[in-house]
Amino acid sequence: VRGPRGGYTLARERRRISVGEIIRVVGALENTPVAEAETCSPLGVQIIGPLWDEVQQEMMARLDAISVEDLCARARDVGIAPESRRPADFNI
Repeated sequence: VRGPRGGYTLARERRRISVGEIIRVVGALENTPVAEAETCSPLGVQIIGPLWDEVQQEMMARLDAISVEDLCARARDVGIAPESRRPADFNI
């Protein structure tokens, strides 16, 4: 959306978009390579790697339970106004 209050328009309702989904999309866009197993120590491959996978799965499960609407509600609860309600500061 163009203009002084421009931004993005969501393709789905805020309550139907999870934070986990956003993280996965951004991660796919970044396409960060994972270290090759042959360059890691046995501790890294057998202990740290699986632990990290477990932590990531737990974190993503938690983020899947939080919607964009939930984040908006948290912002409202602490008094953060939506950008659309703030006075515009537009100069040419």
